Amino acid sequence: MRLLLTALIALLLISTKAHAFFTIDYNEQWLRNDAYNRAMSQAKKDLEGSSSSSRARARSTAPAARKPSTQADPLWTGKLVVLRNGEVLDSKPLEEMAQMVPAAQRKEAQTLFKQIVVTFNNNVEKLYGVPKENVATGIVTLLAGGYAAYYNKPFPENAIKPTVEQVRTYLQGKPEAFKPGSERMRSYMQSVGLGMLLSLMQQEVQKSGSAADAAQLKAEGARVFRAVLHVEPEEVEFTSSGLRFR
Repeated sequence: MRLLLTALIALLLISTKAHAFFTIDYNEQWLRNDAYNRAMSQAKKDLEGSSSSSRARARSTAPAARKPSTQADPLWTGKLVVLRNGEVLDSKPLEEMAQMVPAAQRKEAQTLFKQIVVTFNNNVEKLYGVPKENVATGIVTLLAGGYAAYYNKPFPENAIKPTVEQVRTYLQGKPEAFKPGSERMRSYMQSVGLGMLLSLMQQEVQKSGSAADAAQLKAEGARVFRAVLHVEPEEVEFTSSGLRFR
């Protein structure tokens, strides 16, 4: 995790000419429009509680999660195609994300998001044993970014794989999982792009020690949890067993 984040922070600093803190301008509706986030907003009803019987009931509502990277998985987005010139074949999700920043920064923001998504996609499977190009991986990355932003500390590494597996199993039992590949790829790219950007911002804020930036970032992190899970950050915890609602 640290190696990947270090590389991405370097990209962030280069792309923003040493001004790493983008001003994000989005509302919760931007995230709630994602079909998979709407499905996840129901998770509290289905997964609430920490008893083994609760977890068993939640698992019984969906088929067993498949191995990483299988193309038979309904959450597989299709291949993220990067052209020889370094551009992503489907750049529309990147263009949409770039609209979150002031107009003067949009071109470099789109380049930054492309670098984040491509670098993440090339490394996440071998680093954590979770599938690349998969909606569940994207959602957990977004939640991890929200966690880092809100608590001003990195998402716990031992929670990454179990949480991805938990979300993956849950979503495989939801009709929202069976969307066209373009919709799945859009969800994946935007979840990864925003989630990793929040994680990168957290590291920069921690270094700077700016209380004002930390407060702004905390507010953005809270909005992620409200949009994706319809809960406050304190109502969720991430452990080596995965996600649990308090």
